[in-house]
Amino acid sequence: MDLEEETVMIRRLPDEDLSVREVRISCPDATGLGVDIARMLLDFGLRILKGDISTDGKWCFIIFKVCLSSGVPPRWQLLKSRLEGICPTGTDTLQQLWRWRSVPKEQPAFLLQVAGYDRQGMLHSLSHALWESDTTVFKAHITTSPNGKVADMFWLYDNRNELPENHRVLEVCDRVKGALGPDTECTITPAPPDSLAAGASTSTALRRKACKDVTSSSNLRRIVGSKKALSSSGSVEAGLRDIYAERHAGVEVSVDNETSPSHTMLTLRCRDRKGLLYDLFRSLKDMELRVAYGKIEVFDDGVCEVDLFVQDNEGTHISDSELLQELTDRVRTAVALPVRIDIKDCYDATATELTVTANIDSGGRGRPRVTFDVTQGLSAAGVGVFMADVYIERPDLDPYGCPLASGSQAQEMHRFLIHLPNGKPICSERDKKAIYDVVKAHLMGTSVQQQQLAAAGAGSYAPPFNGIASAGRADAAGGPAGSSTAGSSLSDPQQQSILRALSGKWKFG
Repeated sequence: MDLEEETVMIRRLPDEDLSVREVRISCPDATGLGVDIARMLLDFGLRILKGDISTDGKWCFIIFKVCLSSGVPPRWQLLKSRLEGICPTGTDTLQQLWRWRSVPKEQPAFLLQVAGYDRQGMLHSLSHALWESDTTVFKAHITTSPNGKVADMFWLYDNRNELPENHRVLEVCDRVKGALGPDTECTITPAPPDSLAAGASTSTALRRKACKDVTSSSNLRRIVGSKKALSSSGSVEAGLRDIYAERHAGVEVSVDNETSPSHTMLTLRCRDRKGLLYDLFRSLKDMELRVAYGKIEVFDDGVCEVDLFVQDNEGTHISDSELLQELTDRVRTAVALPVRIDIKDCYDATATELTVTANIDSGGRGRPRVTFDVTQGLSAAGVGVFMADVYIERPDLDPYGCPLASGSQAQEMHRFLIHLPNGKPICSERDKKAIYDVVKAHLMGTSVQQQQLAAAGAGSYAPPFNGIASAGRADAAGGPAGSSTAGSSLSDPQQQSILRALSGKWKFG
């Protein structure tokens, strides 16, 4: 096939750094395709420096200039094959048509069970191994016993659609054992249907699809109508929450109906960060808006400007003032607050719970790399993880598919029971704020050095060994018995009784 006929082409740009590439995509258009592409780039740890999007409603042409985030290895050929897999295909040949029809629109779920002994960085290494295995984790339950044994369960999808074939099971298990050690026990079975939403009363299992394969029933007009109905009934709006961050700081959003007679021009200006375009496109897809043309550019000072020409689901511009206000509010919130982070005491202040909440997209998929980024941040902060859960929480919906509580929507919950290297909870508010800063920095793709952590008010907490904990679970997980302060704390009878009690109670998913 000639290069000009390729659906996806990735090439190095002359006079650019080795970490920079140009990604060209030419394929049939579909509403929501931008979310799928931006999601894939985020999943590969890429930052978008420039972008041009053009479509006539039937065919689209996209060019992105991307660069690797710090510490992310280059996997350009794998990126190309995965982008080709999500792009709509033509029907040039019978073989292409058959391949497209044979791929299931909804993927079956599988349960991966891992058993072994705890060690430093275990959860982070495992998250990376599952990503390299081309699987997507949508639910998890991780536990550590006082004697250092781990029993982890991951509900996942196979992006290659080859599970439960034996060769694919062996491939995934071998990669897990390669990351955690040959003594690790690993099994993969079809997920029992009653396990997908078991646990928390609001936990649910959603059908997972690409956004381009989903038609939303909650378009912008219905969203505004639902909010009016809630307001007239006296319902209280459920606001998004982040314990430290300013919700809309530094995000400028404007709309213009004068530039184009048939499109609404949406302009966004804010500080660049990881996943910015994904969050923007996800919010537009949630409102069932189609991007016809777009331009993205990140300047040398770190400011990102995005100009998008959008239309509603009827192919016209948005003229109603209430709809325009809802559009700008939702875009501003999606960009300024892509995740919510909360750190609080639990179990009578004997433990500390870190919660990271991210909205899912219209295809029922959670935000990429959250577990990976959070565990990496906790590792950098020298914080141990004793337990973790990941699950999807879905609100009640009205007949149109809109949330009954205004501002409420399906969310992916990531909960971590964390502790200091000596096994004690994080009590100081300054320590909690410092941990928040590090986790947020890894989620948003910014770097936080040890000096910045101290300047943020780390208080009495000083992570050993340049910020990497010498012991504790997952990303700062505990080492061999007797090798660290965490080992001595786990040998304390009172501490063991607390951990045993938590093992039976702290099960969200």
